[in-house]
Amino acid sequence: MEGMKYDLKKKVVIKSQRELIIYAYLAAGTVGLMMADILGITEKVAYKYAVDLGIAFQLTNIARDILEDAEMNRVYLPSSWIEVTSNDIKFLNNKNKKKLIKNTLQIIDLSEVYYQSALKGLAFLNLRNRFAILTALVIYRQIGLKVVRKSFSNLYKRETISFLEKLLCLFKCFTFFIIYKKIHKKDYNHNKNLHKYIQDIITI
Repeated sequence: MEGMKYDLKKKVVIKSQRELIIYAYLAAGTVGLMMADILGITEKVAYKYAVDLGIAFQLTNIARDILEDAEMNRVYLPSSWIEVTSNDIKFLNNKNKKKLIKNTLQIIDLSEVYYQSALKGLAFLNLRNRFAILTALVIYRQIGLKVVRKSFSNLYKRETISFLEKLLCLFKCFTFFIIYKKIHKKDYNHNKNLHKYIQDIITI
C-alpha cells in the first residue's frame, strides 16, 4: 500500500537513489517476499534474495517505462542523477536525450547488481521452482539489455520481448541451469549493502 501511494500522486518525483530503492522495495520487493511464502521458502536468508529479485524487476520497469511514466507525470529517475521534468522526456531534445541515455544505463547497471544477487537465492527453491524463477529472471532482464541494444528504444516506445526472443531465453535457461553449478549451491552470505536503504522498513 505504501508503494502504491507513490503512484497515486498527481506528480511523482524521486529525489535520490535511496528513495528509488525504497520505492522499488515497496512496489516489488514486497512481492518477492510474498512469492517466497507461496513457493514454500523456509530459510530466512532466502527472503533477502527474493527482495533483490523484486527490486531488480522494478528497476527494469523504470528503465523500460520512462516515456510511458512521463505521460502520467511520473519521473522515477532520481533528481540527484538528472534534472528533467516529464515534459522534458515527452518533448525530447538532444541535450536531454544524452542525459536520459546516461541515466537509463545507470538504472540498468543498478538492476544488474540486484539480478546477480537474486541468482544466488535460486538454490533455496526446489528444482522445478528454481527453473521457473530463473526463466522469469532471464526474460525480464532481457528487456533492459534490449533497450540498450536497440539504441535506447525506451525513449521512444515501451520495449517488449517477442515470442522468438522468449524461446531463445528459455534455451539459454536450460543451458545455464545445467552448466552453472553455483545456482544450485546455497549462499548464506547476502550482501547487506544492497539493503542499506531499506533496513528500517524491510519485513524479514
